[in-house]
Amino acid sequence: MTAVNPFEYVSILVSIILGLGITQLLSSFTDLLYNHRTVRFYWPQLAWVAFILFLHVQDWIITYQLKDRSTWGMLDLFFVLAYPVALFCVAKMLLPTNTHEEGRDMRAFFHSQFRMVSILMLFCIGFSILFNFHYLQVTVLDQLPLFLFFLTMLLMALRPVRSDRVHQLLAIAILLASGAAVLLTREVWVIG
Repeated sequence: MTAVNPFEYVSILVSIILGLGITQLLSSFTDLLYNHRTVRFYWPQLAWVAFILFLHVQDWIITYQLKDRSTWGMLDLFFVLAYPVALFCVAKMLLPTNTHEEGRDMRAFFHSQFRMVSILMLFCIGFSILFNFHYLQVTVLDQLPLFLFFLTMLLMALRPVRSDRVHQLLAIAILLASGAAVLLTREVWVIG
């Protein structure tokens, strides 16, 4: 029987939390699909669902870059878990878990939750910047897009915006940024 190395041990817990977030997104979304005749979908919300799903997969793949790390302290474990935990919280806030209690107008639901989504995204982005800097040695300059995203979420958290135009532009921006991230960092998206 082969012993489990420290990375495998840590990655199991990361994978469980990421799996819970993905399950949350998919189960809530399919509940809405099940009731599609009475649900009024809001495309910026769906863009955010796709974006958060993308971030879950991205974190799972990026965590693999730590495979050669031989020792893990408790602080390392908490730090590596902070991002997926924050992502799970965002996933929980994006879609209603009970369409009968939460209503079926996804625009209204999204607007009612977006301030908290913005606050949680501040934690996600902050953890991501620190993780990139400390564990992956990514320079501050290379993380300017993350700092810009942090500033955007900070503004959205401080002054909640109900403008559909602003939410539509932000939705387009996050989808374009996700596509650009995959295209520009293809070497990161490889396991092996």
